[in-house]
Amino acid sequence: MIYEKVIIELTNSEIDLCNNLLIASPDRHIFNDIRLHLRIQDYYKNTVEGNVLFFSSNGNITAYIIIYHIIGKKPIYYYSPYQKSLITYGGIVCSGGRSQQKLYLKELKKYLRKRRAIYIKSIPGTDIGVYRELGFKINEKQTLYINTQKSEDELWNEIKNRIKWNIKKGYQSNIKVNIIIPKVIDDIEPLYEIYSELCTRTGLYLHSKSYYFSILDNNNFEHSLIFYAYQGVQVVSAMAVLQYDRIIMSWFGGTFIKYRNTNAGSLIYWEIIKYACSHNLECFDLLGLDIQDIAFFKKGFGGYEVPVYHITYKSLSFKVFNVIRKLIGK
Repeated sequence: MIYEKVIIELTNSEIDLCNNLLIASPDRHIFNDIRLHLRIQDYYKNTVEGNVLFFSSNGNITAYIIIYHIIGKKPIYYYSPYQKSLITYGGIVCSGGRSQQKLYLKELKKYLRKRRAIYIKSIPGTDIGVYRELGFKINEKQTLYINTQKSEDELWNEIKNRIKWNIKKGYQSNIKVNIIIPKVIDDIEPLYEIYSELCTRTGLYLHSKSYYFSILDNNNFEHSLIFYAYQGVQVVSAMAVLQYDRIIMSWFGGTFIKYRNTNAGSLIYWEIIKYACSHNLECFDLLGLDIQDIAFFKKGFGGYEVPVYHITYKSLSFKVFNVIRKLIGK
């Protein structure tokens, strides 16, 4: 059985329940943490509605999925996650194995019958067999994991020579890396300036500074860091990282174009790897290999590829509605 609740209307007990389910799930991930989505919904409240679908069994809630849809748009197309939010992964959170996952997906399909469709971007390594079995459409991509449960020397030896040269060049350029825990909006000011320049140059979508801070803010729970690279007193490069349990991931960042020759960006990635290693974290997720040039850069740090699945399902009534709408020109 499924019941739906608007994110901003969740009670404290429901938020605690989501947190407990996430902790118990083998697929636990920061992007399924309801506390982040409360902040996202507050930002998008006028254009996008976020909901939690709770799955219950024998009167107990045993799983959930966070979904979004654009307000006023018909037919309803749900997103898990809403990609414009920069939240990378979504999907069902549950503590059970394949048999339970199948049960929840069957319930989800029933829920979607009324002219609805859904897009899910799974967390890396999801068991995709049950989705295929139930008729979901699958598109496979890759992300890059670095196993940080190795010694620093082992991790260094896995790095390609071209990246090692960049890192050494960064040190020779007198680049120093500091780590901060963002708690006030001024903490992200240099990061935002760097990313704004990158977005202007590449055409990437740029949110407001307040949006990025709302995600990175550590005042209610600590989950993010910013790695700043300095040349003297000048910030030249930055990377925001998110952390949950024993996984750390690079979320967004960049290097000022005029300081690109310092190789500070390579040095920051190496410092993140060293941080994860020294803090006994399990792995570093470099969040995607979709863009060829960036993928070539990331692969220079070693690691191994892990599949990430883009999953879609469109109910028959959704498809029929769209066909009729096209025929009548609406």
